Amino acid sequence: MPRVKWEEGHPIEEVPLKEVTLKSGKDSGEEDDGAGGAAQQVVFRTPGEGDAEKVTTGDIVKMAKDKLWDQFKGVMPVCVFLAGFQVAVLGQTLPGAPSIAVALVLAIVGLALFNFGLLCGLMPLGEKLGQGLPHAVSQTTLLIIALLLGVAVTLAEPALGVVKTAGSLITEVKAPYLYTLLHQRQDFLVLAVAGGVGASASLGMLRTRHAWSLKRLVYVLVPFTLVLSLFVTNYTSRGDVLGLAWDLGAVTTGPVTVPLVIALGVGVAGAGHNASPLTGFGVVTLASLIPVDFVLVLALLLPHKHGRRPMISSEEGQSIDPVAWYDETPYMEIVAGIRALVPLVMLMYALKKFALKDPYEVLVPVELPHSKTVHLPVRRGLWAAQIGIIVFNIGLTNGLSKLGAIVGGTTPSAFTAVDSVKGSPIYGSGVAGSAVACIFVYMLGFGATLAEPALATLATTVEKLTDKGLTQRQVVLSVAVGVGTGTALGLLKIIWGIPLMYLLVPGYAIALALTVPSQEVYVCVAWDSAGVTTGPVTVPLVISLGLGIGKAVGVADGFGILS
Repeated sequence: MPRVKWEEGHPIEEVPLKEVTLKSGKDSGEEDDGAGGAAQQVVFRTPGEGDAEKVTTGDIVKMAKDKLWDQFKGVMPVCVFLAGFQVAVLGQTLPGAPSIAVALVLAIVGLALFNFGLLCGLMPLGEKLGQGLPHAVSQTTLLIIALLLGVAVTLAEPALGVVKTAGSLITEVKAPYLYTLLHQRQDFLVLAVAGGVGASASLGMLRTRHAWSLKRLVYVLVPFTLVLSLFVTNYTSRGDVLGLAWDLGAVTTGPVTVPLVIALGVGVAGAGHNASPLTGFGVVTLASLIPVDFVLVLALLLPHKHGRRPMISSEEGQSIDPVAWYDETPYMEIVAGIRALVPLVMLMYALKKFALKDPYEVLVPVELPHSKTVHLPVRRGLWAAQIGIIVFNIGLTNGLSKLGAIVGGTTPSAFTAVDSVKGSPIYGSGVAGSAVACIFVYMLGFGATLAEPALATLATTVEKLTDKGLTQRQVVLSVAVGVGTGTALGLLKIIWGIPLMYLLVPGYAIALALTVPSQEVYVCVAWDSAGVTTGPVTVPLVISLGLGIGKAVGVADGFGILS
């Protein structure tokens, strides 16, 4: 019996494991035989055999160059801007520049492999499950499965790793509950975030099946999250976790969660004959808000004594235990990469085999140069994703995060005295120095947003849905200006000690007021735009930058810029 093959932008097609229906366009020099567009049958293809089209080494090299160039355009301009600010504006050297450069190359290669694996492995499986599960299980079971997939997919987010390592810049004295979450309750913190995304996925499934308006959900979730934040800040002693909680809402809407959850939603919508053009929108908004609530609730459940453990000092005659081999790079990244992706893949294959009762392989068409198309089993894409996330994690630890922390540690020298920077404050301790720093972080946020591929995809979709009522350029520029402004406000929050709620409440109040008279399509686009701007490059750089600035100016933490 034929089974499903996934092809982006085309109807789902039925293809058995050992038989491929290949849609191949005619080459430019091929004569029209009257059968143009007819499918070419390649029968009895066994696993391990080559594809119908002959693939040359040149084809593979060309495709690899294109993938690497796409990632290079997104990563290097932002990193060069950071390094240029450090050297040209602040007049400081960049310690370990060669090793950072090598790590950035690893990050680019890892991202290229991971994105290829995402498109040719995880997303096809996600849409396959989304199509089949509504017919194979009850609605209650479907919601439970969506919850589990949401949890598993969050653990695979590459940018979540930078939050796990952020605890090294937090001191227990200044932020005891934040320290506890990042050091002693780190696993609970990750599970809380993952649980929030899982709940978002389940709620998104319900919204898709019942065609609920995103406005109604926003009217409930945003006030609830703000009230909970106000309660934690003003009526408990756990207010130091607020910035972390809101930043984690941005981390969850990364390159794994958003495409995979949307792929599930598209499949569910197709199974339910929901032809709405807004299918898939709204999940990003839910996944940005609900994890904030879960992290705040976790903070409320922490023991009142902060869960402190006795600190070991050399004065007591005791030595600190040596670091285990799996906690050192690169073994730490290898273990983290395997733990992130393998459970998700096993869960998806288990659902495919036992819930859908489908033992066949999913084939994915991949376009090569010279109008060639090959069909790859998703397992090859999954291998690429696994290798990619490990390589990217190594580049993240030794490149992106390190660069952000270095520049963040010296940025305050523009407006205040920093021990490690001679002649600071470089531009005076008044408005001029703060203005230099704000312009820097504004340009960082603006430029990183322009380079975010997910935003370009969203803007193209918006242009089509609105029949060019909103052009791609208008969407991208408006979002980039918003991100730049938010990043600058986040810096002012750190250096001036502005409570985060003083920024969140007015900002979300304005957003809710603008939501009321707006059409549904604009509401979906506007609320989802915030999530797609926090990619795997922007998140580690901005978080590391904020933590570095916070440590340099002596505040409890540097979280809150992403929120």
